[in-house]
Amino acid sequence: MILSDKFIEEVQILDGVDLNSYEKIINFAISYIVKHDTQTTLAEVLEIDENEADRYFRLALKLVSYFGKFKFGDRQFRQNVEFLKFKEDRKALFLQKLEANSTQLHKRLSFIESDGMPYYKNLEWRYDIQIASRGYEEEFKPRIFMKFDLEYDNSRECGKIEQVFLETDYANLKNLQQEISYLVSQLESARQQKIKKLGQML
Repeated sequence: MILSDKFIEEVQILDGVDLNSYEKIINFAISYIVKHDTQTTLAEVLEIDENEADRYFRLALKLVSYFGKFKFGDRQFRQNVEFLKFKEDRKALFLQKLEANSTQLHKRLSFIESDGMPYYKNLEWRYDIQIASRGYEEEFKPRIFMKFDLEYDNSRECGKIEQVFLETDYANLKNLQQEISYLVSQLESARQQKIKKLGQML
């Protein structure tokens, strides 16, 4: 799978920072994935505004996570690197950091890589109610309609968007809500919480 134009455009923002800050941003993202290091924030490291630092962090996390899933130096890895439009010194530094941490990155990110695991966006919903009448003999059943986009972010389907339409009733939706609430409640350990947070940010 080759990098999408959208992915390339988003991470290109990192190419605009100075080399010293760029190195710190990449190091921070790698450390977060490999060591789950959250003792300091990127804003503290760079001494910049939190919103700006968070933007850089998310982009670096996306970049490192994408390439970290590949075996360093294999054909697909090299093909994707060629599509990055970074300056040569930044590209070389990025590859150096990836190579030094390739084993740990691949191990940590292997649980994320799968055939699915997309995230949703552009959610729209509608609640339909049938107005009762004397001639209406069927059971009253309100319906819920939802439409949203699934965007895939794994190496095989990065950038792929699938539009989904769902129709259900209140009872099934309530049951789904309870099931999700139960599953979320099981994520109690510190490690599971960090994995959950990382998955949400990718």
